[in-house]
Amino acid sequence: MLAAQLLFVAVWSAIKYLGGRLPLFELIFFRAAISLAILLPLTHWRHKSFKGHDWITLFLRAFFGFLAMIFGFYAITHMEMGNAISLFNTFPIFVALLAPSLLDESFSRLQFVFVLVAFVGIAMILKPNADILQGASIYPLLAGILAALSMICIRKLGRTDSVLIITLYFTAFTAMASAPLAAIQFVRPTASEWSYLIFIGVAVTFAQLFLARAFKHATASTIAPFSYISVIGSYIVGLLLFSEMTDLWSAAGAAIIIAAGIGVMLSAPPKQRVPGSIPAVRT
Repeated sequence: MLAAQLLFVAVWSAIKYLGGRLPLFELIFFRAAISLAILLPLTHWRHKSFKGHDWITLFLRAFFGFLAMIFGFYAITHMEMGNAISLFNTFPIFVALLAPSLLDESFSRLQFVFVLVAFVGIAMILKPNADILQGASIYPLLAGILAALSMICIRKLGRTDSVLIITLYFTAFTAMASAPLAAIQFVRPTASEWSYLIFIGVAVTFAQLFLARAFKHATASTIAPFSYISVIGSYIVGLLLFSEMTDLWSAAGAAIIIAAGIGVMLSAPPKQRVPGSIPAVRT
């Protein structure tokens, strides 16, 4: 889990660096295309087939995940990285809110308390005012909500398809959906930018595999605290590499979101804790 989170921080840092020159959909396309080049032979080796079972849910997972990636990448390149990742990592909270109605899962009172606490942290980062919908801060929150919908689909797919198949279909959909806009807006990467793009595709694939292994071999109570290492790492990287000095309100809001998110995961009823359900959500 620790290795996965550190890889995600490295990937987001590379995206933020490249986002200063390369268009959004070009970043998304190469992230997906390079990852797809790894997933295709790996999936064939493990399953000898690329066949999915629940096609509608596979499509919905891919669609919601693709939209979450658009909003998430945009946020990373247009606002402080730590704040963007903090708001994106609200997705476990929205999963807890959506799961009872969409998956008929139970929802504990303690989880509800943590959800309310989390919204306090969200408000501290967003700093609501009349211009809130015009700022970039709303995009990582939308990414978190869409990632939660994607997670709901993954939980349902866990009954029919493997993590590799789910991730493969999402990655293929993302590559195909982003290709037209990437071609229209294409900016030729430099040699160093190609190395960053390749790193993003390779690193995010291994991060997902590490996540799958973590959730296969450990309980949610063991790994939940480590899943927010990426938030802390994003603030550190933002300060050291991009000279982003966050204000105290945002830092306090991030701490509240981390604590509430961990609380939501640890207080989840057993039926909500599905091993292997988180790995394919990350962008």
